[in-house]
Amino acid sequence: MNDPIGCRDMELLCRHRATFDIQHRWKWLGEAERWKELAHSETVSRFHAGHPGPMAMGPNTMEGHRRTIRRASQVEGRNSPLE
Repeated sequence: MNDPIGCRDMELLCRHRATFDIQHRWKWLGEAERWKELAHSETVSRFHAGHPGPMAMGPNTMEGHRRTIRRASQVEGRNSPLE
């Protein structure tokens, strides 16, 4: 199951079974813990997939931006605001 919500539902189901199946309670609590860890790992992987991090964009490109403004000003025949 790749859905964190579905994993949480399975965790709750296992915990519910543990309350009624006293003889196999250890088994159901272990299963609940496994589903909990799976839900956590799915949540983390989805978060990291959507957020590549600050270094993914590369270095600061302000110098390149200044060159673009200068070129645009030269094409228009006026002085660059950066000069």
